[in-house]
Amino acid sequence: MKTSPGVASSLLLRLDSRSPTPLHEQIFEGIRARILAGALAPGLRIPSSRQFATELDVARSTVLQALDALTAEGYLVTRAGSCTRVAPELPTPPEDRSRSAMPRVPRGPRLAASARALKPAPVGAPRLGSAPRAFRPGVPALDLFPTALWARTVSRVHARASTGLLDGGDPSGHAPLREAIATHVSSSRGVRCAPAQVFVTAGTQQAFDEVLRLALDPGDSVWVEDPGYPGARRAVLAAGGRPVPVPVDAEGLDVGAGIARAPRARVALVAPSHQYPLGATLSLARRMALLQWAERTRALIIEDDYDSEFRHRGRPLTALQGLDDAGCVVYVGTFSKSMFPGLRLGFFIAPPSLVDVFSAARAAASAPASTLEQAALAAFLAEGHFARHLRRMRAAYRERGEALLDALRADCSGVLTPRPCDTGMQLCASLAAPLSDLRVRDEAARKGVEVAALSDYFLGRRRESGLVFGFGGVRPDALRAGTRTLARVLEAAHRH
Repeated sequence: MKTSPGVASSLLLRLDSRSPTPLHEQIFEGIRARILAGALAPGLRIPSSRQFATELDVARSTVLQALDALTAEGYLVTRAGSCTRVAPELPTPPEDRSRSAMPRVPRGPRLAASARALKPAPVGAPRLGSAPRAFRPGVPALDLFPTALWARTVSRVHARASTGLLDGGDPSGHAPLREAIATHVSSSRGVRCAPAQVFVTAGTQQAFDEVLRLALDPGDSVWVEDPGYPGARRAVLAAGGRPVPVPVDAEGLDVGAGIARAPRARVALVAPSHQYPLGATLSLARRMALLQWAERTRALIIEDDYDSEFRHRGRPLTALQGLDDAGCVVYVGTFSKSMFPGLRLGFFIAPPSLVDVFSAARAAASAPASTLEQAALAAFLAEGHFARHLRRMRAAYRERGEALLDALRADCSGVLTPRPCDTGMQLCASLAAPLSDLRVRDEAARKGVEVAALSDYFLGRRRESGLVFGFGGVRPDALRAGTRTLARVLEAAHRH
């Protein structure tokens, strides 16, 4: 006879009102830790928010904010008219390593022969040429960027530039910028790192290239999302690797399919928080399965976190790196989307076991980007301007995304089926058969509307026809004009 899951009478959380961490974040982290440790079993019923708030002596809205975040990340499930429970399909909790007298030190991922030969250095030693049209993917809201504020910051930094800044600086990146990045991603993305783990780059592509060249020997297999970001495949090929297309569905990368196709792949290159171009979020069960596979095979995971700070509602999802206990994840971020593409600044965060290797690789290199620009960005972050800009952009992208969805439903209903969009600045829409997305893309371009064809993002067999829309760089009043033009293109293509 099947028994129903039990009810947690109390969650036994302790809050610290003197901590700088907000109470809702303390509740979120406390419940998440208990779920991952197995103290709260899958399917267990969670006390009501009122009961929970009374137990903790906090406002009910504080509890609801934490529960909403846990539900968004897949730790809890809530059904209309029913109670809240721990997600039923959580992976088996990791072994209790505290039982061992000597803690196990992870060996870390395997690297290419050229990387293994490196010795640590001694201590002390877009296309922006034309105005963006609706609906060019990847273009941020440049019309809302605080240009005057940025100009004043750059001017002040340049006026006070030291000899060290003018000399070129640390090959790993400007120290204050590395510190500011570590602080920012720790608080906003749940990344666990120290400034020494941060390496500044000239953008995402350089980060991919640098990490892959140290991780791969010629012919090594690399999981890439299919459909996925073409730049990831180019970086794999440039490093001598063999891209292995792994299908993506509503739960993100299909880890089981990846294991079946290339069980000993050296690297997995994924965008777990907001997959491009489909927009899927990697489910919690698959996140844990991916991490377990990487630890078991000593593979490296490159986490591409290109725009997930722009979650339209609620807190941004915790980065995959924040769940990594084995040191398998290299976290890659960029300021091209959050600031402006012309800045050409990004970064990656190396696992502790690989910091010396990456430092040695950088030792003979020049600074990854202008040190003056790095110093200006460090000041922009440290003074709080960047955080305020992100908040403004989240609201703007939510408004523009909703406006585009409304326009597509009004003008292209029955031909295009948009996918849900709760993060970032682009969305994907399925195209009704037998229309060709390549033909629609080309004809729309001739009419002044720029969309991307989903077919171009597949490495393996194309499984779907669709269009990818960027809405970040398009004002809401211009979105409707674009969808009306596109509707005429779709109607003409359907007739022929």
